Amino acid sequence: MPKPKLIVASTRLPVTMTRRGDGWQVSESAGGLVTALRAVNERAPFTWLGWPGAPVPAAEQAAVTKELARYGTSPVFVGKADMDGFYQGFANGVLWPLFHNMLDRCHFDRASWHAFRRVNEAYADAIADLTAPGDMIWVHDYQLALVPALLRDRGLGCPVGFFLHIPFPSAEAFRTMPVAAEVLRGLLGADLIGFHAYEYVSHFRMACLRVLGVESEPKQLRLQSRSIRLTVLPIGIDPQEVRAMTTQGEALDEFSEVSRTYAGKRLIVGVDRLDYTKGIPQRLMAFEELLRTRRQWRDKVVFVQVAAPSRTGVADYQALKREVDELVGRINGRYGTSSHTPVVYINRNVSRERLTGLYRAAEIALITPLRDGMNLVALEYVAARDALGGTLILSEFTGAAHCLPGARLVNPYNIERVAGVLHEALESRGGDAESFEHMLHFVHENTSTRWANMFLDRLETVASSDHVAERALLSLRQPDVAGRYANAKHPVVFLDYDGTLRSYVIDPREAVPDERILGALRRLAEIATVYVVSGRDRATLEAWLGHLPIGLVCEHGLSIREPGSCDWQRRTNATGDTLRRLVGPVFEDFVKRTPGSSVEQKDAALAWHYRAADPEYGVFQARELLTRLEDLLKRKPYRVLRGNRVIEVRHEEVSKGFAIGDVLKQRPETDFVFCAGDDTTDVDMMSTIASSFDGPNICVWVGRPDASAEFWRESATALLGDLEGLARDLQPDRSAKPTGLAGGRAGRLTIVR
Repeated sequence: MPKPKLIVASTRLPVTMTRRGDGWQVSESAGGLVTALRAVNERAPFTWLGWPGAPVPAAEQAAVTKELARYGTSPVFVGKADMDGFYQGFANGVLWPLFHNMLDRCHFDRASWHAFRRVNEAYADAIADLTAPGDMIWVHDYQLALVPALLRDRGLGCPVGFFLHIPFPSAEAFRTMPVAAEVLRGLLGADLIGFHAYEYVSHFRMACLRVLGVESEPKQLRLQSRSIRLTVLPIGIDPQEVRAMTTQGEALDEFSEVSRTYAGKRLIVGVDRLDYTKGIPQRLMAFEELLRTRRQWRDKVVFVQVAAPSRTGVADYQALKREVDELVGRINGRYGTSSHTPVVYINRNVSRERLTGLYRAAEIALITPLRDGMNLVALEYVAARDALGGTLILSEFTGAAHCLPGARLVNPYNIERVAGVLHEALESRGGDAESFEHMLHFVHENTSTRWANMFLDRLETVASSDHVAERALLSLRQPDVAGRYANAKHPVVFLDYDGTLRSYVIDPREAVPDERILGALRRLAEIATVYVVSGRDRATLEAWLGHLPIGLVCEHGLSIREPGSCDWQRRTNATGDTLRRLVGPVFEDFVKRTPGSSVEQKDAALAWHYRAADPEYGVFQARELLTRLEDLLKRKPYRVLRGNRVIEVRHEEVSKGFAIGDVLKQRPETDFVFCAGDDTTDVDMMSTIASSFDGPNICVWVGRPDASAEFWRESATALLGDLEGLARDLQPDRSAKPTGLAGGRAGRLTIVR
């Protein structure tokens, strides 16, 4: 059996492809993520999947795939039109500015969004083709935000991790995107989501709450069918690699040349891509303010700003370049002399080796993005200066600001304050040695390799805790599965409704069964006895399903309506009178205190709904209500259920498990049980089957693998497809050998919500 492997997916591959004559040349690339994952291969074999960087004709794709395999990589081939819409159109025209809280730069159009979806689909297909049971999948960054959910739709039984390398915006900003819900649902397909800073986690949680109504905890986000772990892991660099570069080759040459050229001058350095998020114009204006207000530095300070060209074909970036060019010209024209140029502006790509030499020569680094996910330049500057020390002036709006307490944090929009901090840094020649030592310690302790290993450790823990490897994706055509029901004469099937037959919706009133669900149930009811068991009241069940020839069970098993009957029979003497007297006043008090909330009265249950309330305030009130109910109902025969923005109180004798137990007792001829569910109320149902039924059974969890069920199915849609197949296989005439579920005479189908 092959060893489990890791599949890494990012927009681009860690190699560069260049056409040479009639073929392609492949060379390794450098970068933070490449460095971080370099050592991962030691713990598990991995394949890096991504776009090769250029359109590849179909006739050459096989040869390119073979060549890339030599580097442990696998290509995702995308046509030029789709790549333009995906990358320039949506990823960098909408998500990039939006996630950096720059809404005025977002340019949304549906065509680009559709291209974005198609490319994410292509990535999901490529990953699915490479993946085997037991593998792990690690998806990187905002360009592939839809991939986690698309992988789940494809039924891969593998843990999926996602890491966001840029900031996550405030919920108010994120909600302005027309497809905000779709992007969030894409991310929520992951089992583990990583961020550089807790601030981004907080924004993400609030977006999930306000856009999807999903509540969460600082380290966990709970869906109806599963949980998603959230983690804060700031990425690092390889400080030993940086240290080694400082003593040799181009880095040493650069250090010597810069030191000689600017001998007797104070050197400040800034290194960025030429991007509007990096705050280069504001930084130049702050330096100009320093020269304007502190005349003593005019001929003593040189600011070297490296700005590598970026997205040169985009209008916003062309405008930015013109602005920076004009600012540099203005400052040098106003404060320069024949022997002194205050701003040295380098608008080209500079090798990492030469940048390392430049860092080492500069006693001050001015790194002031308007917004940045982490910013590895700050870490590289600290590593390059090492024992020399120095001063790092850093924007408070970077992820690195949360990790480098020795940095001088500034608001890049406050031009005067940045100029003042620059002056203070120049005055305190050499910087604060103790502060620099703190930063150096972080850089050496939190390396890129440690970051990668910690993320994978947590992903493995998630996989282990969810028993992913022990649960199989259901296939009724597998011989060992089909054999369990091949000879069944009286099968019984229990199916949850919401989340199992019907996908969850934000408003529960919109969960009306569609024609596909009704058609499958109607066909099954022709040859089987069908029960629908739900937490909803009987009026809702009758309105939705009462016209079908099936049985109905309401309020988690309180009352049963037999197939063909209009009468409801109560399973228990529990009533709602005592509950309404006990809990009703508390619920009504919370309705008054929580605008938008309401109380639903059932026969033997009481529910407080807060879906229409302000999402954040509703969660706060729900937590307080749960505390009140815990004290109020102590040692009383009631259970509190917390659902999707609803808190329900019902009698402890009422549960899906008890209802299923009654059905099985009344049907001793049952010789096979099939059960599918997706939330905590279904655990009781499956536990009852395990303890009360001795015959063969199949229990399925919908949405993800779960310890409560032996099998799982990736979605309600997938399970419904299986049921449609069963309806075709189940025939009233049993003379032929059955190929579906109900071998023998008609069994009975029970559906549970």
